[in-house]
Amino acid sequence: MRPLRRSDRRPLRSSSVSSPVRSAIGWLLPFAWLLACGAVDETAEIPTASAKMERIERIVVATGTIEPEREVEVRSRIAGIVEKIHVEDGDRVEPGQPLVEIERELLEAQVREAAAALEAVRVELRFAKIALERSLELERSGAASQQKRDDARSRQQGARAEVARAQARLDNLNTQLSYATVRSPLAGRVLQIHTEEGNAVSPVTAVTGGIVLLSLAGTEALYLEGLVDENEIARVAVGQRARVQTEAFPERSFEGSVRTIAPMGQRIQNVTYFEVKIEIVDPDAELLLPRMSGDADIITETVESALVIPETALRYRGANLYVEIDGPAPEERRIEIGIVDGSRVQVLSGLAEGETVRLK
Repeated sequence: MRPLRRSDRRPLRSSSVSSPVRSAIGWLLPFAWLLACGAVDETAEIPTASAKMERIERIVVATGTIEPEREVEVRSRIAGIVEKIHVEDGDRVEPGQPLVEIERELLEAQVREAAAALEAVRVELRFAKIALERSLELERSGAASQQKRDDARSRQQGARAEVARAQARLDNLNTQLSYATVRSPLAGRVLQIHTEEGNAVSPVTAVTGGIVLLSLAGTEALYLEGLVDENEIARVAVGQRARVQTEAFPERSFEGSVRTIAPMGQRIQNVTYFEVKIEIVDPDAELLLPRMSGDADIITETVESALVIPETALRYRGANLYVEIDGPAPEERRIEIGIVDGSRVQVLSGLAEGETVRLK
């Protein structure tokens, strides 16, 4: 028998299985395959948790940045050229420590000139004094008139005034010369240097307020200045404890205490917030740097012994809350809750200690 050629083969006729049946089989096949592979476990247990008595805290979050108690912009009191910068960004400084040197050659020359001028008028004063004494002797002997005596006295008084003027000018120049060394006004840390050696600077007395040389932050205390939503600000009070977390130190928190609450809110994107200032009282507060981002968990209420269940046990039905009690015949029960700390919920009524609830 010769083999069948491709042209001799006929297509198979359609199966006698109806279209609806084929559709049902096609729908059931994926589930059959999953059961065969073990992807669907009909015996999987529903997660549960028992209601326990635990400590729980009501937390209000303030989001903001770490700020120093004082921040100072250091400016020069005299005009000149920056000759030397003694510090760098991040350096710690003490009160009176030299920060920047302004060129002093011109001022030193002016001081020497003023000192010479002062000596000259002192000499003039000595001669005026001698002239007055001679005039008085001649007047007593009748050899000089009263007019000459008055002229001599006027000359002495004028010389004395010139001495005072020259002394004031010298004092002023010496003061300006002392300003050539810009010193730290406080104990703190250098935040930023705004100038470079060789730059010209204008004094703080200028119309523009002068050039900022550098910025300092006082190290007396650090604060987290954060914003609290108006819906929660009523729970916050001065003196409440807080835990401050920062992105720079995600594994730890810093102890804090609420120091001030702004009396007036600020509107941001149609939401009102109130600024809360939290002093960081942690022994390791020096690890934090100004402008670090941070959050403060303000502890507004603490219940030492609260009936607590996981938040995932809650079932919502409109404004009411329910839990599903585990057992051979699961029971849905309405409850009332109190403090919610994110992952746990305080149950005020509807549940007893030890009862087991199903989780989502």
